Amino acid sequence: MEIKNPFEPVVILIKEKIDSLGLSERDRKAIIWGGVGATIFLLIFISQAFYSHTRKLEKRYNATKTQLQTILTLSEEYIESKDRVERIANSIVSPKSLLSSVEKILIQSRVDRASFSIKSKSPTKWDLYDEISVEVKIEKIPLPRIIDILYRVQNTVAYLKISNFKAETRFDKPNLMNISFRVSTFKFDQVI
Repeated sequence: MEIKNPFEPVVILIKEKIDSLGLSERDRKAIIWGGVGATIFLLIFISQAFYSHTRKLEKRYNATKTQLQTILTLSEEYIESKDRVERIANSIVSPKSLLSSVEKILIQSRVDRASFSIKSKSPTKWDLYDEISVEVKIEKIPLPRIIDILYRVQNTVAYLKISNFKAETRFDKPNLMNISFRVSTFKFDQVI
């Protein structure tokens, strides 16, 4: 079976047109070589255009791939942050249990019930959460117990924050102090 050249009719037509012009052999060779050159130039031009378009597509692909990676990274960070916020929200104690939690910490630190007072404060509202606080006042307490109390408050399972810490030395017993501080927890209105 013979394979037919698809360009053969075009080549025959071109040869007939060139022969009909009545050109010399030298002019005929110049036209043929010019046609070959123009064809090569056209093929190079087409391949360059294709290569340029391919490079643009490749750059666009790489940019899209980078953007997708950024989106995936941000998505993972968002999921981690949301999980962290949910864990914190679940560890937050209610106002009644905040009062009892602080009282329990003071008793564990061997503070005499008669020397401390705890008062609930009205909640402070913020955009996404409410701050629930209690004011603690302790009289006649040595420095090691103060450190123990602060350490226990900061390291409870529930999320508690200490603020407004004030300490005064006593004149009658310089090794004892009167302290006051606020212990706060937070109640989220909604978890984003």
